[in-house]
Order: sequence, then C-alpha cells, then structure tokens
Amino acid sequence: MTQRLLSIFFLFLPLSLQAAAEPSVSELADRVQSLYEGAQDLSMEFDQKTYVAVLEKEVSKKGSARFKKPGKMAIGYEGQAGRNYLSDGKTLWIFENGDSQAQSMSVNETDMPAEALSFLGGLGRLKRDFAVETVDPKKWASLKRVRKDLSWMELTPLNKQSGLAWMVMGFDSGAVAREAFLSTETGNLSHYTFEKVTLNQGLSDDLFKYSKK
Repeated sequence: MTQRLLSIFFLFLPLSLQAAAEPSVSELADRVQSLYEGAQDLSMEFDQKTYVAVLEKEVSKKGSARFKKPGKMAIGYEGQAGRNYLSDGKTLWIFENGDSQAQSMSVNETDMPAEALSFLGGLGRLKRDFAVETVDPKKWASLKRVRKDLSWMELTPLNKQSGLAWMVMGFDSGAVAREAFLSTETGNLSHYTFEKVTLNQGLSDDLFKYSKK
C-alpha cells in the first residue's frame, strides 16, 4: 500500500516556473518549491505507464488529479475499475469506480510516508526530504523519454526506509512539468506525462469530500 501511495503522491506538483536560462538543479528545486508555496490549488490530466517487475509487463492508465491546500486531493483513474484517491486533508479514502464503500486511513506520519506528507502539505520541504541532483547519465539508457527538450532533475528520498528508490522529472521551456519517472525499491518503474496543468482555479472544498455512492 505504501508504495502505491508513493507512486501517486510524488508526481503531482504545481510545476510552472519562470522562463529563463537553463537553471541548475538546485535553482530548479528552489523555483518549484517557491511556486508551490504560492499556489492554492492545482489540476492536471496524466498518462501513466508502469512496468510491474513481478508480472514482467507494462500497464497503461489515464486519469486526472486535483489538489488544494492544505493537503486536499482528488486523483481518479479512468475505466470501470479505475482507482480513486480522495482526501480532505485529514482522511484519505481509496475506492474503485462504482464501489459503494471506500477504504480509509488517517493522513498522518504514522500511516503515511513523510515524503508523501511533504508533497501534500505544500512542497515546503523539498530539499529537506530529498537529495536533489543532476540526473545520472546511466539512467537515460533505460528511461524512454517522450520529449528530449526538457530540463531534468533527479530526486532521491533521504529517508532510507522509503519504498521510493528515486524520481526523475522534466520541465518544458515554459517551465511546466511534462514528464516524470518514478522507481520503487521493488523494481517497478512508472512513467508519467502531464497535460492541462492549471493553477489557482479556486477549487471547491466539496471536490475533496467522500460520500457513499
């Protein structure tokens, strides 16, 4: 469960930066963190391809995500059995499309990894929870990038107990995140592409409240 949550939480950031000369990875991280601190909500659509090591196959999914401070989120995957992650900032509900009941858990450091809480809470501690580095050149041999015109950085969790091994993220010339890769300790590799990223729409709190179908 923890690794599934990691793969959800780490990828959805309000990633729109000021256009400028190619920044260092440290500067890029500072701009992402600064922008997020000033954003109140975020919406996007995404495509996800995950290589599942134990099954030795790739699984493709599409979905949408919405976030609102403090700690609210609504992530939904398409399809009859598409999974949904919904949180009002205090409780996280997990359910599939068509379900009449949901699994629930508290949003706290006991039940959720610290890295996930850092992202949900406002991405205010990026450099505290992750090592921010230039992408290891050897990784590009295995990462099938859709776009090669992006600026990239690699994030490695400082918490050695995390189920996340590393994450690589790419930003376009307009400074919007367009691509990301996430690798778990079990060998799963997820590849995300993001579209229709929008900030500060004034999302209603009602979008983040669970109600039985």
